[in-house]
This record gives sequence, C-alpha cells and structure tokens, in this order.
Amino acid sequence: MKQEVYESLEAISGRENVLRGRSAVRGYSRDALGRSRGFSALPRLSSRPWLVVRPRSTEEVAEIVKLACREKIAIVPYGGGSGLMGGALSLQGGMVIDLKGMDRILSISHQDRTVVAEAGVMLNKLDEELNRNGLILGHDPYSLSFATLGGAISTDGLGYRGARYGSMGDQVLGLEVVLPDGNVLQTRAVPKSSTGVSLNRLFIGAEGTLGIITKATLRAFPMPERRSTYAFGFDSFERGFEAIVGMFGIGLKPALLDFGEGSISPLDRLRRRITSPATPATLYMVFEGFAEEVEAAEKRAAQICRQYGAVDLGARRGQSFWEGRHRPAERYYRSPLPSLQSALLRWGRGLKFDFIHVSLPTSRVVEYRSRCKEILARHHVHLMEYGIWTQPELFSAVMVDLALTERRAQANMEAAVNELLMLAQDFAGSMEYCHGVGVRLAHLMERELGPGLEVMRRIKQALDPDNIMNPGKLAL
Repeated sequence: MKQEVYESLEAISGRENVLRGRSAVRGYSRDALGRSRGFSALPRLSSRPWLVVRPRSTEEVAEIVKLACREKIAIVPYGGGSGLMGGALSLQGGMVIDLKGMDRILSISHQDRTVVAEAGVMLNKLDEELNRNGLILGHDPYSLSFATLGGAISTDGLGYRGARYGSMGDQVLGLEVVLPDGNVLQTRAVPKSSTGVSLNRLFIGAEGTLGIITKATLRAFPMPERRSTYAFGFDSFERGFEAIVGMFGIGLKPALLDFGEGSISPLDRLRRRITSPATPATLYMVFEGFAEEVEAAEKRAAQICRQYGAVDLGARRGQSFWEGRHRPAERYYRSPLPSLQSALLRWGRGLKFDFIHVSLPTSRVVEYRSRCKEILARHHVHLMEYGIWTQPELFSAVMVDLALTERRAQANMEAAVNELLMLAQDFAGSMEYCHGVGVRLAHLMERELGPGLEVMRRIKQALDPDNIMNPGKLAL
C-alpha cells in the first residue's frame, strides 16, 4: 500500500489508530469460524489485512471509505469478532475498519421506547444501560458479552428472546450507513412507513457488503413486571414438539423457548464413547411481561405441556437455565472446545465440531429430524444435540466427528453438514436462521436464492461497483 495512503489515514483517525505490521493486525485476522468446524476451505483463505483503522465517528468512517474508494482498497467492517461464519475475514488483504471505538449510547427515550447507539457498542453494555432506564434490549443472543450492535444488525442475529421480540433486524427503526462511495445515508427512525422500499432492510443482514452501519435507532421494550421460568421433561422429541406447536397454534409465545434432547458436553460424550443421546427431551421456557399476562400464559402453557405427557422439572431448573444461558458462548468464544482438543491430542485422533440452524415449515420438522439421523449415521458423524429455538420452525443440531485422522473427520463432517443444509432447502426451508452466511455458507447461496442471488449482485454492483465492501461474503 502506498505510503501516502497510510499518511492520509493517520491524518483522519490519528497515528495511534492506524495499525500496521503482522503483530498489530493479527487479532483482526479472523472471527470465531475456527478450524474445528467442518469447512475445508478455511485454511486456504487468506485472512490477514494490510492494516487496521480505528475511527471514532461517522465522519471519520466516511473519510476512510472515500479514500478506500479512490484507491480501490477492500474494506472489512469489524465489530466484536464473534461471528461464526467468517464474515470478518480479509479475503483480499485491504483494510479492516474496527468500529469498537464508536461505542456511545447517544440517547434513550422511555416514552418513545427507543435507544440510539453507535455500531461499536457491546450488546451487554447497551442492555445494562437500558435496564437502568426501565427498559430492556429485545435481542439477547448467546454472544451478548462479545457482539457489537453493528455486527448483530449486519447478520440479523437471533437471540433467546426472539420468540417475543423478534430478531435484531426486527428491532431496528432507523440506521445511519456509510455507503461505498463515502456518502452517509440516514433513514427515518419510525416504526412504520409506506414510502417505498425499506432502506433499513437493505442493510440488515447484508454483512457489510453494501455499506457500513455506524449508528442505529432501536425499539426498546419495557422492563417486565414479572418473569417466570419453567422446565418440562418429555419422553420423546415428538411429544415435546407437539406441545410447542400447540402453544404457538393459539398464539402463545414464551419470551424464551429452548427445547433440546441429547445435550451432553463433548468431553462427556467422548468418555461415554459417543453413544446415542442419553438426556431426555427438555423444554425451557421463560414468560415475561405485565403480571396478568404472565400469569395467564404460564397457566395455559403448563396445561398444554401436561396434555402431551410433560413432567414439571421445577422452576428452579428453569431459573438455572435462564441465569446460565450465556455461559456456553463465553466458554466457546474464549477457547473453543479446549478440554476436548487436549484430550484428542493425547489420544492422537481427529476432531471436527459443527452445527446447523435451519428454518423449516412446521409440518416438516419431525421428518427432517428423522432424516438427520440417517444422514449423520451414513457419514459417521455423531449427534450431540437436536433442538428447537424460539419457535417451532427453527431447528438446530450440534454434532461432532471423532475419527482416526483429522482429514477423515473433516471429510465426514463437511459432507454431513452440506447434505443437512441442502435437505432443509429441499424441504422448502432455509439453511440458516441465526448467524448469517459469511464465507461458510456462500457455496450454497445460489441453491438457496436462485434468481434472487443475481438480484442481490445487481444491487451490490449498483452501490459498490468496485467491490470494496467486504468482498467475497454472501457469494457477492
């Protein structure tokens, strides 16, 4: 990169906020898409940026993007680095724009039930500040302590409270976005408008390929008057699923719904020689809202669950799940599967760990689960957990492959995951509902979207003709 480019960037953001050199940029060379996943292309992807810039305002971001546009330098927006799909990899070198310095919460209105914040604010910090003002953030993901607001919007992430409050994108009222030419777009922060195409939706889930989100106005929600936690056990996945469908069939939506079977830690599963799932199907639910609403909802939900043979496991177990819901992510993001990998190194065996989060018609979920078992068995991949998250259409599975060699484990896992994702598409579903696409799922985007992918590419070409904005992501 030309020396004058470095000098221009230092003039914009200050010398201390322009990082160069291998050691300085190493921490920005990847996100949470690790080599333990079933993605054989990852080691072949270059992921080292040329430099990192840390702006402190939208004006600085705009000047940086204008410079990058003139010089045709690729840009990767970077938040918390907690993405699981490789959306923050620098596939063409270029520069990373680290937005974490833009972390101000600009305003909170209890009457309007809104919050305005910069893209780099951590979600847990945003939620804590809202709590102090009698409000909550409706988005409550696994990665609450690691993810930034801009990243959550750019992947349209889903959190534990998604059944009641929707995805991150559903909570966006207005956006400030730096476009690929450096101009700044500000949309009107209103809950409803009928003045053409929703420009907010153009950038929600776009993973920074069409512009850089620098600020957002969100809908905030009132602090619940009451919260109740429940845990129910079922003798089969099917019976628990029927109970969930029954609740949603009458419009009953818990704030949190987490249903799974076979949940055993990877190390415990190895110690048990990876047998079939040993834990029962368990449904965790949280109801929150105004007191009368919660009282009525929990009573009806318990009635429906008992109709399908549920055993009440007690409020304490439900409360324990609620309080510990973010701990698995905290362990994962700090060091994915550390104890398991250490054990495997001692035993000289290969490991691959992966998951799917697919969206399906409710009527196809049970059949899909059955087919999953067949596919995993055929590829010698072992189930850790099946589950339903937030609503009956959203199905997840976590799996591990323990083979004699890493190459064999890689081949098994990759083949199994690809087949599961394509099966979801063939069932009129979608291959991902939670984490976005990045590079991990880009190879299946044409199969997923058909002519829609070409529509996306034309939008990309119109806004970003030089393809400088997070190139290579979303198959764009």
